[in-house]
Amino acid sequence: MPIQIADAYRNSSFAQLQTGLLFNLPVPDPEQPQLPEGISLCMIVKNEERFLAECLESVKDIVDEICIVDTGSTDRTVEIARSYGAKIEFREWRKDFAWARNEALAMATKRWTFVLDADEELEKESIQLMRSLRTTPAGLACIYISIVNIIDDSAGAGTMSHRLIRVFPTNPLLRFTGVIHECLIMTDGRELAAVLAPITILHKGYTGEMLAAREKDARNKPLISRAYEENGDDAFSLFNFGNSSICSGNAEIGCEVLERMLALPGPAKLYYPLAYLLLTQAYAETFGDDEKAIAKVDEGIARFPNDAGLVFTKGQVLRKMDRWDEAQEHFEKALTLREMMAYSVMTDEELFEWKIFWSLASIHEHKKDFDRAIEYVEMALANKPESLVLQKSKAGFLESLGRYYDADIAYRRMAESDPERGRVELVNYLLRRHRYAQAIAIVENEIEPGMNHEVVSNLNLAAARGMMEANYGDPLPFVEAALRHTPGSGLALMLLERIFTERGDTAAIERLHVEELDAPLARPEDFVRRAHRLLALGRDDDARFVADQGLQMDPHNPELRFNSALASLRLGDMARAIHGFGRVEAQSPEVFNTAVQMRAALLLQQGEGDEALAFLEQRLAAQDHTASAVLDSARTLVGGGARAQARTLLQAHVGTDQQIALELAALLLQDGDIAGAGRVATAALK
Repeated sequence: MPIQIADAYRNSSFAQLQTGLLFNLPVPDPEQPQLPEGISLCMIVKNEERFLAECLESVKDIVDEICIVDTGSTDRTVEIARSYGAKIEFREWRKDFAWARNEALAMATKRWTFVLDADEELEKESIQLMRSLRTTPAGLACIYISIVNIIDDSAGAGTMSHRLIRVFPTNPLLRFTGVIHECLIMTDGRELAAVLAPITILHKGYTGEMLAAREKDARNKPLISRAYEENGDDAFSLFNFGNSSICSGNAEIGCEVLERMLALPGPAKLYYPLAYLLLTQAYAETFGDDEKAIAKVDEGIARFPNDAGLVFTKGQVLRKMDRWDEAQEHFEKALTLREMMAYSVMTDEELFEWKIFWSLASIHEHKKDFDRAIEYVEMALANKPESLVLQKSKAGFLESLGRYYDADIAYRRMAESDPERGRVELVNYLLRRHRYAQAIAIVENEIEPGMNHEVVSNLNLAAARGMMEANYGDPLPFVEAALRHTPGSGLALMLLERIFTERGDTAAIERLHVEELDAPLARPEDFVRRAHRLLALGRDDDARFVADQGLQMDPHNPELRFNSALASLRLGDMARAIHGFGRVEAQSPEVFNTAVQMRAALLLQQGEGDEALAFLEQRLAAQDHTASAVLDSARTLVGGGARAQARTLLQAHVGTDQQIALELAALLLQDGDIAGAGRVATAALK
């Protein structure tokens, strides 16, 4: 389908710069023969009826032939391809993407080759540039283009982009290699030459829904392992295997492989910043080793100082460590690096759209500067106005400022823009404002047939909690309605047990405890409840298994981490228990404080008094230094026989609270240091 069109880009300063050819392509050797003008689209497909028509529709007016290799479709893929005039070759799948790509390349007859996957589309703004390429002389230089991946993120649909060679001269010297994550090479061993072009492809295959539907992960894992086994010293094979291992939950092996890759001799590769980012996140989030995470991201920033992703990630880790001012500095620095990311192989486009602004809002929220927090969240909303997460943040800041009229409007807008999830937030807000009648009226009157079961359950639970808090009506029907929609809901089961307990209905409690063990588990809180019940029954193996299953869904859940560690302790697995209690984070203060004392006690039991002290001091630094937390920690040390360490801990905080000083004085007196006890007590009582 050749097209003749006058192209405004042809004579632009961009196109004419330096070489006189489009995209500054080098002028080919005049002796090199040129294939007929045009673009050959080359694809490999299998069961792509869901995507293929949209893909081909996006390029039908700029390609001159469509060359497709089908590896075994059983749906309408071939029919759709033929409707666009495609040439189709059928090949049996050999579990080798490079081989399949090269089979499609062999079909091309036009001057330029364009490679697409079925779940990709050419961006409309790139059509004119691609048209201009048809008549451009081709040598051996290839063209990097941007691939923008539509992904799921915490604020809704987001984008992350990377750059790959997808446009190149049609020439047998240019072929793909690699059974998976295949890359283009020169078959005669020469280094590949390439230029960067402002052409963009949109990729839809990385949303959670798409990945689940196509089972890409299950298909790709064996190929990644095979590539690693066959090319164990190749940086790209190591990167793909390490990345795949971390993403599939095997972080220990993944980190080991990525560290090995980064230690390889030779120049840094374009994907090295992403490796540093993966390692930093794994050390901080999976292993809970924030210091190691900081050391790794600092190593990455030293090599790639203008990588916004690394600078932003360091800010995230610093925030996790409660180093708020340093975190703010890194978020602000990341904002200045947007232009530099044009040269990055992988760019999280959402960083500059909303993530940095939202992170800065969280910094000011922590500092109780809600006015400034609102300013930043509004910057994020300007780029992502439909995000319920951002709308919720703004509404919450307004509520914290006592601007209830504005907060009311914000929550109602959420309910309008997202009638299901937004209604839940509105109901919870009304309950917090003790406007029980309005909240319950929404639950009773605005639940519509066909609404999401999770949403309906949450609305009913919100109403039940409000009724119990205000002693307003009977909450039982609302809890029962929640359980009809989400049978294994841990929150609903806990509320139901509380209702039965308050009513003294022991028979109902016993019946509940038996029946709930057969309920399905779908949410982190469901796993929390089940693990708790199994621990109560003494089924420690089962409890640990359930807690660990829940942690795959919510790796930072403090209750699940605590339950897993407690089960390990009961099973005699001391090392795992100590590690598990140490990974409980502070989102739930009661669980966190209990875990801290448990880990310290276990360390003391093993004679590790200094390590117990260091751990307690580290954990105290990560939360508000309340006198009760310091006293509890000191008493734990004393109970474990680490009196010297208890004195050290109390002395570090002696000036913050009179009770701490008196506790230290008593301890010194018990240990025979009468003079020291007197000095501390006198200073405390002044």
